[in-house]
Amino acid sequence: MKRYTLFLFFWSILMSNLLAQNSSVLSSGDWYKLATNQNGIYKIDYSDVEALGIDVSSLNNSSIKLYGNGRGMLPELNSSFRYTDLVQNSIQIYDLNNNGFFESGDYILFYGHSPDVWRFNESTGLFEHEINAFTDKVNYFLTIDSQSEENRVSQKPILQEATKVITSFYDFDFHENNLENLIQSGREWFGERFTPGDNQFFEFSFPNLDVTSPINIKTSVVARSLTPSVFNIQTNSNNINTISIDNVVTTYATEYAKMASGTADYNSSSPDIMLSINYNSSDNGALAWLNYIEINAKRELRMSDNSLLFRDVSLLPNQIGNYVLTNVTSDISVWDVSDHTNVRELFTNIESSVLSFNDSIDKIYEYIAFNSNAYLNPDFEGLVENQDLHNISLDVEYIIVSHPDFLNAADRLAQFHENRGNLKSVVVTPQQVYNEFSSGVQDVSAIRDFVRMLYKRPSSKIKYLLLFGDGSYDPKDRVLENTNYIPTYQSINSTHPIYSYVTDDYFGLLDDNEGLFNNDELDIGIGRFPVSTLDDANNLVDKVERYYDKEAFGSWRNNVVFVADDGDSNDGNTHMWQADSLANYIADKYRDVNIQKVYLDNYLQESTTAGPRSQDAQYAINNRIEKGALLINYTGHGSPLGWTKERILELDQINSWENRNKLPLFMTATCKFSYFDNPEELSAGEQVLLNPDGGAIGLLSTTRLVYSPPNYNLNSKFIRTLFNKENGSFLRLGDVFKKTKNLSGTSTNNRNFILLGDPALILAYPEYDIETTSIEDTLKALGEFTIEGQIENAGELASNFNGIVYPIVYDKEIVKTTLGQESCTPMPYRDQNNILYKGAATVNEGKFSFSFVVPKDIAYNYGPGKISYYAVDDNELMPIDANGSVGVNDSGFVDFVIGGTASNINYDYEGADLDLFMNTRNFINGGVTDRNPVLLVDVIDESGINTVGNGIGHDITATIDGNMSNVYVLNDFYEAALDDYKRGIISFPLYDLEEGAHTITVKVWDVFNNSSEKEIGFLVVDNDELVISDFNCYPNPFTNSTEIYFQHNKTGQILDYVLDIYSITGVLIKRIGESVHNNSGYTIGPISWNGKDRAGDKLSPGIYFLNLTARLEEGGFASKSTRVILLPK
Repeated sequence: MKRYTLFLFFWSILMSNLLAQNSSVLSSGDWYKLATNQNGIYKIDYSDVEALGIDVSSLNNSSIKLYGNGRGMLPELNSSFRYTDLVQNSIQIYDLNNNGFFESGDYILFYGHSPDVWRFNESTGLFEHEINAFTDKVNYFLTIDSQSEENRVSQKPILQEATKVITSFYDFDFHENNLENLIQSGREWFGERFTPGDNQFFEFSFPNLDVTSPINIKTSVVARSLTPSVFNIQTNSNNINTISIDNVVTTYATEYAKMASGTADYNSSSPDIMLSINYNSSDNGALAWLNYIEINAKRELRMSDNSLLFRDVSLLPNQIGNYVLTNVTSDISVWDVSDHTNVRELFTNIESSVLSFNDSIDKIYEYIAFNSNAYLNPDFEGLVENQDLHNISLDVEYIIVSHPDFLNAADRLAQFHENRGNLKSVVVTPQQVYNEFSSGVQDVSAIRDFVRMLYKRPSSKIKYLLLFGDGSYDPKDRVLENTNYIPTYQSINSTHPIYSYVTDDYFGLLDDNEGLFNNDELDIGIGRFPVSTLDDANNLVDKVERYYDKEAFGSWRNNVVFVADDGDSNDGNTHMWQADSLANYIADKYRDVNIQKVYLDNYLQESTTAGPRSQDAQYAINNRIEKGALLINYTGHGSPLGWTKERILELDQINSWENRNKLPLFMTATCKFSYFDNPEELSAGEQVLLNPDGGAIGLLSTTRLVYSPPNYNLNSKFIRTLFNKENGSFLRLGDVFKKTKNLSGTSTNNRNFILLGDPALILAYPEYDIETTSIEDTLKALGEFTIEGQIENAGELASNFNGIVYPIVYDKEIVKTTLGQESCTPMPYRDQNNILYKGAATVNEGKFSFSFVVPKDIAYNYGPGKISYYAVDDNELMPIDANGSVGVNDSGFVDFVIGGTASNINYDYEGADLDLFMNTRNFINGGVTDRNPVLLVDVIDESGINTVGNGIGHDITATIDGNMSNVYVLNDFYEAALDDYKRGIISFPLYDLEEGAHTITVKVWDVFNNSSEKEIGFLVVDNDELVISDFNCYPNPFTNSTEIYFQHNKTGQILDYVLDIYSITGVLIKRIGESVHNNSGYTIGPISWNGKDRAGDKLSPGIYFLNLTARLEEGGFASKSTRVILLPK
C-alpha cells in the first residue's frame, strides 16, 4: 500500500519499458497554488513571489512557469477531450531592467478564468452559460523549473488584406444565484423565491450598446402551484415576455415543481437594462423561484473601462477581419486568449485613439484589450506537496479515495486487505486527484478520470474503488454542517423524485463511449463508507477486521433471512411473493443455506394512534439479527426512517443492535432507506452500517424513490450472483455489485441502488465442504440415531481439520399460510425450520459423529428431512470453516427421510432439570438486570429436548410475569452441548423490559413430551444510574471464611469497588483492596474474607459491618451495607 503524498522521487526513470507510464509534473520541484474567480489579466509581482517563500535571489525569468487547465467542469463523456495532467500556460514577464532576472519591480501577467463558461450555440446564434456545479474558483500552479521549455505570450502572425471590418461584437451576461435545492437531490439549484404577487428587479449594463440590434433575454423559472401560474418579464415598464407554468399534482411521487423558460428579443435605447419579474398564481400557497436570466447583446467595439473582452461570430472560412476598437489609450494591449496554453499578443495599430488589428474569422476567437490599470490580483493558496498519481504501480487492484480526516483508517483498511488477501491497494485523497486531473479544483469527473487512467493501462488490474467519506447533494457547502467529504454524482433533474438521483456508478463508467448513462455498464466494483467523523471511519474498519476474526465464525453464516412487507392499501401479496420466489430459488439452488422468512402478514397488527404496529414482527427481526445471518433481504415500503408503515424497523431499534460478531449484508429493495447524501438527516441505512456494536457489514441499498418491478429484477440478479463462484472462488462485494448492476439494466431505478460498504470484502462464505458419510435412510420418532460425516477440501478429506461441527436436523418441509391482512390474501409459502436436533460435535482429523433421539412430535408422514452443518477449526489466528447439508441433493435425489415411529425405544418418563440465570451464571434470583437482558437456561435430560415446534403445545416457552397472552417461543434458541445431546443451553435475548421487579417462567418438553417448568425473579433497573443490589455473603454466620457477592446494572463497563469492614464500634479493621472489573454480567464475586484484620490477626467473634462503594470509570457512584457474623471456632 502506498499513499502518494510527499516527495515521490524520480524512480519512474525505470519506465523504459512500453507498459510504463509518465509522471505528473507535480512529482518534483516546488509548486504553489493560486486561484482566480473571473476572466481577466492577473498580475503576480515580486513581493507576491517572495511572500510565497520562493528564493528570489538570482531567480532567472526563464525558470518561472505557470500551469493550469482552465475553466469549466470536466466533460462527462470519456471520449471528449480533457487534459491528462497539468499543462503549462502562457505568461508574460515584465522585466524592468531587462536583465533576465526576476527582481523588485518585475511582475508576471497571465490570463485567468472564471469557473463558469459560455458556449456558442451555432443553431441559435446565441451564447449559453454554464455554472460550475463544484467550485467558485479556478486554480493555477506556479513553479520554478529550469529544465522544461518556457511558455510565454508570443506575437501572433500578422495578417494582411482584411475582407471584413468589425466594429461591434456579441457580449453576454447572466444572473444566477444557486440558493435552494428544492428536493435535496440533483445538481440544479434555484435562486430568488417568489410568492403570488411578488415583483423583483434585476439590473444589467452593456456599455456602448448597439441600439440598432435587439437584445435577447432568456429567463428560466420554476414554480410549485396547484393552479397554472405565470411570470411576467418587463423591462423599462415594457412587458417583453410572459412565461406560463403548468400546475403540479400532489399525488405520490409526482414532480415537486414545474420548470419553464422563455426567450424574448428586445430593442433598448439605453445600455442600462432594468428587468422586472412578476409572479402570479390563483393558488395563494404557491411558491416560485428564478433559475437564471441570460442576456445576449451586441455592443460597439469601444473601450469604456480598463479592459474589454470581445469576440466575433462571423465564422467565415478563409476570411480575415479587421477589428476596429475606439476610445483607446496608447498603453492598450490586445491578447488572443482563446487558448490559455497558447496566449498570443496581437500586432495593433493605434491612431487618434483608434486601435485596429487583423485576424482570421474562420472560428470564434476570444480577445482581451487591457491597460496597466486592468490587472487583477489572484488569491495565493500556498505550497503544494509533491505527488505522482500518474505513476501509481501497475499492479494496483484496489483504490481508496479518502478524505484527509480519515486517512489513518483508510490506510489501515488497505493494509488489512494487502496482508489478508494480497490485494494491492492505494490510498489517495480527493485533493491529490483534483491537483492532477482537474487543475486543483473539486470536480466529480476528476475522480472518475483518475480511475479511468489506471483502468486504461495495458494489463490493468483495477477492480475496486472505495469512496471513503460521506457525500452530499450540495458540493459547495451551502447547507449547514455539510457532509461533502467525497463528492457525489447528481442527476440534472432536480424537481422530480423519480427521475432525480444520486449514484456512485458514475465513477465506474470507464470505457471510451461511456459517461452519459446511455446504456453504460460498470467496469469496476464501487462502494462508499458514508462517514463524517474519524470515530465512524475507525468503527467501519474495525467491523471489516472483526468480520474475519475467530469470534465472528459461527453457524449464522448458513442463514439467509427474507423480510417482506404486507399489502398495505393496494399492494396485495406483491412484496411477499417477490421475496418468497427469491427465497425458494436459494432453497432449491443452494441447499447449504438455511432460509428464514419474516413476512409481515404472518404477524398480528395492533392499531395505535400513530397507525398500525406489529411488535411481534419487530421482535422477529431483532431475533434474526441477534442470531445472525449472512444476508438479510428486505422487499417492501420504506423510508430514511425505516421499513413499512407498521414500523417493523426503526432507528432506535437499529441502534440497539449488538450483533458485533454476526454482521449480515443487507439488501433493501425499498425507497430511500440509505439516502446518504442529505446532510440534514442520517438515514436508517447509514445507521445500520455505522452502528459500532452491530448492524450490518454492508448494504446494497437505495437512495431515492424506487419501484417494485425493477427492484425485483435487480434483486433477482443479485440473488443469482451472490453465491456464484469464479475460478473456484466466491466474489468480493464489489464484483457482486458490478455484476448485479450490469445484469439488471441501466434504468434510473437501477442507478438508485448503491453499495454502502467495502467492495473488497468477501462475504463470510464457509471455505470447506461437509459431507455425510453415514446416515440411516429413515429417521423415526423416539429412535436414537448416530450420523457420521467429514470435512472436505476440493473433494478430499481435510485430515488436518480439528474443531467443532454444529449440526441442525430439520423436520420435513411444510407449507404455511399467511394471515391475509389489509389488502393481502392468505399466501401459502414453503418453510423448513422445525428443528429436531441442534447440537455440537468434535471434529478430529476431519471426521465427526453425533447422536440424538428423534422427538415424538415429528410429523409422522414420510418425507425428506434436512441436516445443515457448520464447522470451524481450532486455529485462532487464521481459522477455516466449512458447511454442507444432506437431504435432497442437487440432482433431486432424497438422501434420507423422516417419519414413522422407531421399534426399539428406551422410554423416558422424567422431565428435564432446569437452571435459570440472567446474563451470567453468577446471577442470583431476584438480582439486577438492565432493560435488555439475556435469559440463560441450563438443561439436562436423559433423552434430549423437543424443539420441533409443530404447534401442538410442546414448544420451549417463556412467559414474563405470568402473562400468557405474550408467550415467547424459544425452540430456535436451544442448542445441545458439545458431544452430548442430553445437555443443552437456551440463550434468549429480551428487549425493552419495563423497570421494576419481574419473574420469568420457562417451560421445556423433552423428546418424550415430559415437561419441566422453573421460574426466576429479576429487577430491571434504569441504565442511567449505577445501582447495587443483592450485596450479601455466604456462609453467614461463618467460622473460617466467607464469600461476598454483589450485583449491579452496568454490564460491560469498568467498575471500581472498595469493600470496607468495620467493627461494631465503627473502627475500620480491614479494606479489601480497590479492584477494577470489566464484567460481562451483573454479578461480581466471590470476594473472600478470612475473618482477619489488616495485620493478618484473627478477629474476635462478633458482628461486623461490610460497606461497599462502587464507581464507574465513566462516572456514577453507589454504595451498600450489610452485616456478617463471625463465629468462634
